[in-house]
Amino acid sequence: PFSKAGFRKGFGDDRGNLFFDICRLAKFHKPGYMILENVRNLASHDSGNTWKVIKDSIDELGYQTYEDPLILNALNFKVPQNRERVIIMCKRKDLGSLPQLPEIPKSKFGTNLKDILCDHDKNKISGKLKVVEGVWDEFVRILVSNSVPMPKFPVWTDWWDGDGEGTASDTTEKKSAFYSKYKNWIDKNRDFYSKNKSLLEPWLHKSRSHKEWKGAVRKFEWQAGDLKSDDGMDKVLWSARGSGIRVKRPDYVPTLVALAQVPVYGPESRKLSPRELLRLQSFPDSFKYDEKTIYKQVGNAVNVKMIERCSRFLILNESLFESEEGNVGN
Repeated sequence: PFSKAGFRKGFGDDRGNLFFDICRLAKFHKPGYMILENVRNLASHDSGNTWKVIKDSIDELGYQTYEDPLILNALNFKVPQNRERVIIMCKRKDLGSLPQLPEIPKSKFGTNLKDILCDHDKNKISGKLKVVEGVWDEFVRILVSNSVPMPKFPVWTDWWDGDGEGTASDTTEKKSAFYSKYKNWIDKNRDFYSKNKSLLEPWLHKSRSHKEWKGAVRKFEWQAGDLKSDDGMDKVLWSARGSGIRVKRPDYVPTLVALAQVPVYGPESRKLSPRELLRLQSFPDSFKYDEKTIYKQVGNAVNVKMIERCSRFLILNESLFESEEGNVGN
């Protein structure tokens, strides 16, 4: 209810009211400590009013928590997933003061994605995804071989020329409204294509010849920094999202969500396996899972390592973060 992926209805959503259910349970059981977790957007939801309601409610229950929302990232705990979450640590007032928060590490040191991979020969992509991978791989290599910088804006091939504006079912009015809303990006796309038409026109016509070349896959967002001399789709991590193809370096994965947007590990041309996704949420390999529900489960799960370290910090006053060498800091 507070996420960007949802409708951000907050307490107006039944799921948002779960917080008040937690308050009722806490009032009855009076545990010594509580840890709550939610999406990063909770910190700023409703201009900060949501956080004020939460903090005041915790105070009225007889608990203390930190003044400002605590935003932690799984990367801070040497987990190769960029997963920012608001962590609310609560301690009953009669048990003493909260431990002093350390400085959050600025460097994202720790485990690389390749260090947790295990199912190298499974989940190979095929069909539409394989076609999409090949088409965009050719695009990347055309730019590399001709020393053309990768656009820093989303590539929308539909708007490169008159043939591809929207779809055949789109009305002129609908196209006009879309253009008005995204004029800046569309103009940049047209300028990019105009400057590189001799290089990209054959590729554009070839891409449109594939029956699989439909929908959002025609949009491409490169978030992997400057192009390297050997770049291609086999050097990156990418995912097919509702907003298009998003590309990143394969050092760590973006936030896992409860949708079927399983990242594709380019070097092995395959989706990450359920076991690997569980590792990205710090679940032990002994954890049993159901193939039918695992993707939703992983996306909704709380990162085990993050919460374990928060618990030890809150209850046992142990160090919250590990040192860069891999040992628990003092």
